[in-house]
Amino acid sequence: MSPPRPNEPAAYMAAYLDAWNEGDLDRVLDAYHGPAAIFSGGMVEASDAGSRRAYLQAYLDSTRGELGKGTRWECPSLEVKPLGSDAALLTARWVFRRNDGTALEDYPDSYLLVRLGGRWGFLADVIHAT
Repeated sequence: MSPPRPNEPAAYMAAYLDAWNEGDLDRVLDAYHGPAAIFSGGMVEASDAGSRRAYLQAYLDSTRGELGKGTRWECPSLEVKPLGSDAALLTARWVFRRNDGTALEDYPDSYLLVRLGGRWGFLADVIHAT
């Protein structure tokens, strides 16, 4: 069963961050609506449930070994632009940091967060990593 979905975009992103740090693929996937796409490097990386699962699983797997060593994802900044009562454009800065303070990854990521049928979820995820 999915945890309750926060209605506040910042709380939503905090729950999404927790899912990544816990290595919980099902909770990460639950943050996306069914018709959602992930864009990175000028390409659509995932556009349906199967490709989204494969893409996010591979990314989670690439960080999982470090997570067990206390390394964590952080979101030091989050910009929220409300788009009416049922949508917001979010830009988060994600940092994957080791215990010694060094960053393994550091990049911005933008999301279109929308409420469909009373349920919040990402409709688009644009990864700005280079």
